[in-house]
Amino acid sequence: MVGGTRRSRPQGVCFGAMHAALVSHAGARRWRMAAILLASLVPAALELPRALGHGSRPDVPGMLATTAGGLVLLATLSVAFELALKHRLTAARCFAVTCVVAIAVGITESLVALGLSAGFGLPLFEPAHRSIVVAVRMGAANGVLGLGLFAMAVALPFAASGAREAERLRSVAELARLRANLQPHFLFNTLSTVSALVGEEPGEARRLIATLGDLLRDSLVETEERQTLGAEIAWLQSYADILETRHRGSISFRWEIDEATRDVLVPRLLLQPLVENAVKHGALRRLEGGEVAIRTRLDPGARVTCVVEDNGPGPQESKRRSGALGLDLVTRRLALEYGGAATFRLERDRDEGRTRSVVDFPAGEAS
Repeated sequence: MVGGTRRSRPQGVCFGAMHAALVSHAGARRWRMAAILLASLVPAALELPRALGHGSRPDVPGMLATTAGGLVLLATLSVAFELALKHRLTAARCFAVTCVVAIAVGITESLVALGLSAGFGLPLFEPAHRSIVVAVRMGAANGVLGLGLFAMAVALPFAASGAREAERLRSVAELARLRANLQPHFLFNTLSTVSALVGEEPGEARRLIATLGDLLRDSLVETEERQTLGAEIAWLQSYADILETRHRGSISFRWEIDEATRDVLVPRLLLQPLVENAVKHGALRRLEGGEVAIRTRLDPGARVTCVVEDNGPGPQESKRRSGALGLDLVTRRLALEYGGAATFRLERDRDEGRTRSVVDFPAGEAS
């Protein structure tokens, strides 16, 4: 947020994403109502086996009253929790609000039950326990119990959903930054190459301008977050074409694309950081004959493996390269789209003198 503190920004993203996960669509609301209903049945469900174990008849009216009270408590907590998130309260204040509401509602319900027992003779309180002190104590205990049930049934699942949504938003922001970072140095260097070619090879200069235009259009236009692997490879081939022209004689690209992988959906620009890393920190660090190979294959078990390989001198173990930020982005996007079903690894084959970035993920549609 503009003008916000360093602490308030991530908190705003987290609580904003959590609130979106909690109230954004009808499916989430229905799931929350079902969770509240099931949680309200827990106290009565615990009372039933205890009664059967003692050989006594279950107290059906008492169980119904407990269920109704739990339902009111959990529904009230849900509203209070939603309002706390909507007003972007801190985690501590959000907990304090729901805790106070839980105890207040629990005490209120207990006092109402005490009044009904004393005034109408309902068996909600045993005669020996019909005192305000006992009612307040039992109500506070019931409120804390209800708060625990609410946390397990509603708050924790949606907190996990909110964390995933926050991670997705961060990934989208990083993808936008990746696109933005692609523009300046790559664009200026390519235009410099075009300028040098205008007089000597005007046809090649025109072809390069057309390729650059297609490349920038595809990378800058806001479309779906995923595309087919075939479209990703086509974009990378245009990217590689410009690099081969700029660094003529110093770098070449080799493509081994399994046709069975072209229709698989992947996150947009997933492989671009790997190719850029292989070029900048690998192939171009050779005096001559730098090569980058891009391979894809469909493995048994419907898994896709993508390999970006270069014949450069390899990563320096003593320090972290700037390209590692791009590798981190690839890792996070894989985790977000595929969870634990995708893997990424960076390998160095010292015998062959090659460095490989290997991405492996299910061929099915990403989540």
